[in-house]
Amino acid sequence: MDSMPAELIEAIGQYLDGPSLYSALRVSRFWFNALSPLIWSHISKTQWHRTGFPIRQVFDAYDDSPLRPKLLQVRHLEWAANSDLKDVSAITIRKEIARSRLVQLLRMAANVRSLELQLSITADELGLLQSIAELRHLRRLRIEATGLDMFAIRLEDMSDAFANLESLESAGHWLHIDLSSWERPQNPQQWRMERLSIGYYALPILWHCENLRELDIRIFEGFGFQRSEKRSLRPLQMCRNLQVLKIHRYSRQDTLLDLVETIGSLRQLRSLSFSILNFSFFDLLCRPGSIVPAENDHHLQGTKPKQQDETEYSNARLHDKGDNDDLPLPLLEDLTIISVDVGDNTLSAIDRLSAQFFNILRTRPLLKGFQVQGFSFYPWDIFAQPERELEHSWACVGLETLRLHFRSLDPRKMNSKEKRYRIWQPIYRQLGQLTRLKSLMIQCWSLEKGTDVGILELAQPLSSGTGMVSPQKQGRSKSVLNGPAVVAATTGDALPSKLKARLTELSNLYLSDSKGMTWSRTELEILLALFPKLKDLNLRPLNPGNGKEIQKWLKEWKRADLKFVY
Repeated sequence: MDSMPAELIEAIGQYLDGPSLYSALRVSRFWFNALSPLIWSHISKTQWHRTGFPIRQVFDAYDDSPLRPKLLQVRHLEWAANSDLKDVSAITIRKEIARSRLVQLLRMAANVRSLELQLSITADELGLLQSIAELRHLRRLRIEATGLDMFAIRLEDMSDAFANLESLESAGHWLHIDLSSWERPQNPQQWRMERLSIGYYALPILWHCENLRELDIRIFEGFGFQRSEKRSLRPLQMCRNLQVLKIHRYSRQDTLLDLVETIGSLRQLRSLSFSILNFSFFDLLCRPGSIVPAENDHHLQGTKPKQQDETEYSNARLHDKGDNDDLPLPLLEDLTIISVDVGDNTLSAIDRLSAQFFNILRTRPLLKGFQVQGFSFYPWDIFAQPERELEHSWACVGLETLRLHFRSLDPRKMNSKEKRYRIWQPIYRQLGQLTRLKSLMIQCWSLEKGTDVGILELAQPLSSGTGMVSPQKQGRSKSVLNGPAVVAATTGDALPSKLKARLTELSNLYLSDSKGMTWSRTELEILLALFPKLKDLNLRPLNPGNGKEIQKWLKEWKRADLKFVY
């Protein structure tokens, strides 16, 4: 066994769990030396409390001498105060080591690249935070801290520690930032940081983050937060290469009037998550002027001309009476609306919001993700109605993630099969054109799922000469020649002959009906045939007993690959 190269033994150790790794250490001294770096490379916050952990509570020069070379092997280090470990039931909480001892250990672990700390800021923690600046190889830092502003550390004192970081996650008010820091400094030092998660009060950090790619901002008022006209989102303008932006709002009191101006200047932004608190916020997303479909439009067939790249495809898809460069955030691919609260719940306000959301769907050809939380639509507000497909069709046929919530419908609009068909058929027809869809979530009242309301719009005719595969065999057989097939159900109403699935990439499906659902065997067979690559299925709430029936059918069809939740 000792004849194996040490590099090969270490590669094997990468695939071993904790108990197996400790067993491998006892094979021989050669194996112990080869695998020892893996043991010390990652120290979690619970390891400090396990029996036999070699780091003692009290510093001793003699006992710590064998520890020094081991600590140089540490690459990822976590530590949490005992007060943050109350939910950990698998271990016995030992006495917490002193902060001075932790500072000594950090100085010995000079090669650590990732550090996570959970603590309460007191006078004892100041030395701990300052010692982080001595970790020259540190690239990722996560600090979750609580405490009083009097113990916060100045941003200038952490500048050396932040300069070489690639990722910083900061929760809590542990940094002290003067109001003067909100004004743009002359020739600010630029850090190498690419990912940042901070509270609103720490936005002046952005003056040093010209290379930032991902930013997560949590807006709330905590300890030491003083309202001032100097506070704004303008430091964001420094991050010209920003691609991912999330803004979490917990209060409507902060107006942030410069939101549109600031975020609108981020021309490289590809992913945006924020809350709609004012109608003017839609200026970030909606193109001025009117949009009309292009001639020879390809998106109704869900195809894209192979000879065109994304930019040419976008211009060919839409003709704008204005200038194409007027589109704010032109490269936006993913949009998540966390909440909608414009202070006006009248019907006219709801209609206005729906029209704006629909305008986004028909003017954003590059959009791959569209999720709206905290707002519900009437289906006819955003889905193309009969005989108006060209006028109301979506531009974003490349959507991969879609989340929508439909408003409760008047029962009088659903009291006949024809009325239900006119509401749901446009929905299924539009969804059937999203051939790249991978995740779909729909919440509504009274979900219609039968063949008589247009669910077969999700499929398309199968070309001649192609066989058919039943849902029961789908879990153990591959697609037929011309793609995944849809077959007539074995019981109940049969599907029209020879159909094939369009949404062949859909793997995650969440359907929620506030009224409660009952799925028949036939309906479930059709659903599985329409989405042949489905891996996660969430149906809720189900009426009593239906969940057990579905589990029985899935077991009968040998769909062990499908995760079902209800």
